[in-house]
Amino acid sequence: MNVQKRWCAFSLLLLVIIGSLVGQNVSKNYYNDSLFYNKKRPLLALGEVAFINVGVWAYDRYVGKHDFAYINWRSIKENLRTGFHWDNDVMGTNNLSHPYHGSLYFNSARSNGMNFYQSIPFTAAGSIIWELFLENEAPSINDLVATTVGGTMIGEVLFRTSHLILNNSKRGANRALREISAGILSPVQGVNRVLSGAAWRHSDYNQFSDVPFDLNLSLGWRMLRPKIDAGYSSYVEVATSFVYNSGREACEQPYDWFSFYLALDIGRRTFLFRQLNISALLWGKDIAENQKGKWHFGIYQNLDYWDSPGKDYQRTPYRYSQVAAVGPGLNYSSSADQKVKIDFTALVNGVGLGASTSDYYWVGDRDYSFGSGFGVQTKLELKLFGSALRFKLFANNSTLYTWKGYDPSINLYTKGLEEFNVQGDKGHANFTFVEASLGYYSPNNWNLEFVSEFINRHTYYTYYPAKNYSAWSYAVRLGYHL
Repeated sequence: MNVQKRWCAFSLLLLVIIGSLVGQNVSKNYYNDSLFYNKKRPLLALGEVAFINVGVWAYDRYVGKHDFAYINWRSIKENLRTGFHWDNDVMGTNNLSHPYHGSLYFNSARSNGMNFYQSIPFTAAGSIIWELFLENEAPSINDLVATTVGGTMIGEVLFRTSHLILNNSKRGANRALREISAGILSPVQGVNRVLSGAAWRHSDYNQFSDVPFDLNLSLGWRMLRPKIDAGYSSYVEVATSFVYNSGREACEQPYDWFSFYLALDIGRRTFLFRQLNISALLWGKDIAENQKGKWHFGIYQNLDYWDSPGKDYQRTPYRYSQVAAVGPGLNYSSSADQKVKIDFTALVNGVGLGASTSDYYWVGDRDYSFGSGFGVQTKLELKLFGSALRFKLFANNSTLYTWKGYDPSINLYTKGLEEFNVQGDKGHANFTFVEASLGYYSPNNWNLEFVSEFINRHTYYTYYPAKNYSAWSYAVRLGYHL
């Protein structure tokens, strides 16, 4: 590890201390921020980051008995000498598990009085410590980015969502159920509330603000072609959509507005995190408003993940993610008194780190290529007949470029490629996803939706023939709306 990399690692750790000294602001709409009620305890937060790392490592080493967890001074020295590489873990590990792991670091700081920006260095520090000292594999550059950036995003979303559940004016079973539910969403915060006594401390009023939100839980049946040249298979689908601060009121701090969508597919011997889409407002401003509606401009952070069941050489239809994406966006929302209510958002993303299925790169557990690029997203919702009939459209089109490839003469089946330091197959991939739904929403909160999806992946390779895959999927969902 050269001098520049050592200074980079040291600087990120130093930001933990510097960040704790930065001034803090609380948005009008979100006065229940941890920094409003909790004392700022950066040393305790850093200790919790270390405890999380040691705890996860101990489980991997003594319970899971994973090879990578057998560390010693020699492995640490080798990691420092080698520096950061691109790793070959599965898509879910790199682009879901690591961001969630990072959210634990983030909320160690967030629930100990740090604001959004001050919590980011703790997340980076936790990831650096893990990569350099607690694995005997080469430190992973993609893990560092996914854990820090994705962890920040998931951490803030879970932190704020959990505060919608907490209510310290309640007692008894109601209070216990709220604390347990919030603790499941944000475990580190739950532990800190128990340790500080906040979990049972009572007050005459609720300290946590009543932020407006929109939540829909649904259960459905879905048909999808899981492999190229295969027939359609059916899956049970569980989905959740959520919008925080649905009216976009008083958006003054990062994440004063965000939305997420999560879908799981359950089939024969299949349990798949099929789709995760998170979009959060980092900064925004109303730019025009009249009797019909208002226009809002902002800078958004996005995390997107799509996966398909099945894993076969040159037959896996699609896997796509972007864990570090940011860009400008424009939103239009009509006034509540309009007969046809419209909510429309258009986003442009610069993708710092993403991943897409590769038809040729199969090394270790990886069947995809890392890359960076750009993309666009549009979201449209129309509410008609007093919001009883709703049409929704979500479209994503992204292009990822894989820059660091490999000599095509290399035999990828050769042993000893665990530290094969490449992004994947050189070239670029275009991923398109379009979802349209039409639903009836009853006055008693139940809804029934028909959903159709179009998925296309077209990958262009520098040294191999291009591959194209496209398919439709169909679903019927029964949901409950809050």
